[in-house]
Amino acid sequence: MVPKHFKWAFSLLLVSIMVFSFAPIANKKYKYKAYFGCHYSDVVTLDVNAFKEFMKIPFCAKDSMNNFYKVKGFEIVYAERGLYQDDEGLPIVYTDYTSDKFINDTLTTYWKHLFSERIYKGDTIFFENIICAGYDNKHYECKPIKIILK
Repeated sequence: MVPKHFKWAFSLLLVSIMVFSFAPIANKKYKYKAYFGCHYSDVVTLDVNAFKEFMKIPFCAKDSMNNFYKVKGFEIVYAERGLYQDDEGLPIVYTDYTSDKFINDTLTTYWKHLFSERIYKGDTIFFENIICAGYDNKHYECKPIKIILK
């Protein structure tokens, strides 16, 4: 037989774990902001053709005084929406995810070719873990970029 106060303590522990596990993460403060094609940051909705043009331009980063800094690397997650059939032959929209890491400020030839061949409205591209060299040549993480294609 388990004492009553242990049951109460265990219940409190479980409730605490559940509350703090699903609590929102505090907004992270970024010292630098990255720009896709040196024009777009944060969450952006872009036309497919505009995306194709801007993907040719390197990323850049800026501080709060609009000073430019070189991007040293970034990660990408490409969420490609596609129309498929389920087990019964009915249409279903499904999202395929592809990711990669880059150690410079531009997309590789492979990714430029992939995007020029496959992107379509409704796809989403996430640029995350964008690292730039700051004014003191130390590496800093920039605010991520999310691009939704229209």
